[in-house]
Amino acid sequence: MAGQAVLGDAILEETKVTEQPATIESLVVGHTLLVFRIAYSILRNHHDAEDAAQECFLRVLKYGRKLTHVRNPKTWLARIAWTVALDRRPVRATVLFNDEQSYYELLDQLPDRSAPADEQLAGRQLQQILERLIGSLPDELRYPLELSTVQELNSTEIGEVLGIPESSVRTRLMRARKLLKEKLAGRMEVKRHG
Repeated sequence: MAGQAVLGDAILEETKVTEQPATIESLVVGHTLLVFRIAYSILRNHHDAEDAAQECFLRVLKYGRKLTHVRNPKTWLARIAWTVALDRRPVRATVLFNDEQSYYELLDQLPDRSAPADEQLAGRQLQQILERLIGSLPDELRYPLELSTVQELNSTEIGEVLGIPESSVRTRLMRARKLLKEKLAGRMEVKRHG
């Protein structure tokens, strides 16, 4: 009864799920990690992401009778998780690298290029810098990139989650990757000559 572990007996009793409980429970069991990761990619807080995941599954319980009409339950669930997380996202100032100095200060934390490549890639510093750079992308580029790389959704699924055409997803993914590559390549060039 993993669905009960995620939602709790009290919530399941309160919602009086009688329609397709096995189907709903299989969604919970099979996609809890996906829902949590989507919520976390937006909220960037473990506890907020857990709350969003619970709310997502509560919505699934509420609208569970529509499951028979859903073509792809994984994408349907991802879309609900995405919407819930966006609704819960706190209003914050977007971090952009308008100040070139702060951009270079951040990238100065890259590991030394003289170190072996496997040590550079394994370093937590590089991961943190990449996360910050990805976080600095405009939402229209960052969201498809996170759904593709972190959630491992394909272009069709991302389009359904974001409500945009698949061709727009591919274009945004290409632009996001190009922008990240340019920022990193530019910084690596500065580090090599600096």
